[in-house]
Amino acid sequence: MSKPKVVFVVGHSNWGKSQTLRALTAGSHHVRQTEIAGVNYFIRRMSNDDQPEGFVKRMKATRPTRWPQILAALCPDFDDPAKDTAAVLQSLRDNGYKLYFWVLGIQYGTGNRISPNEISRLRKFGKVEIFEEIAEASVRAKKFRNYVIDVGKA
Repeated sequence: MSKPKVVFVVGHSNWGKSQTLRALTAGSHHVRQTEIAGVNYFIRRMSNDDQPEGFVKRMKATRPTRWPQILAALCPDFDDPAKDTAAVLQSLRDNGYKLYFWVLGIQYGTGNRISPNEISRLRKFGKVEIFEEIAEASVRAKKFRNYVIDVGKA
């Protein structure tokens, strides 16, 4: 059994996080679990920029005994107290999870970029890979899946 981990798709609001996770599950937003390379992952599509209060509460209460492997969306806004990004990430680490971040470096359709400061802060919590392509959700999902397989070996 692999170590408990949370693998995040990272981006700001309307950057394609949930669409990437939806494409990973053949277009369904109802699928709550998926198997990748023989590992079952729970999927948390709503991020801290969609429903901050619910996200923070659920993620802080998450334990590896219930969900050892998680795929989730995350907004890297460390300065918004409602999103409580640093506290959520620290809580997950304290609860025994290793954290991995697959960052949508460029917003689909606009060219907006994740800031170097946000990348630096994510690196304090775990391994970061930046996806620099502007691509459709299906392509992003395939690349994300490959990242999940790679970190699954860790």
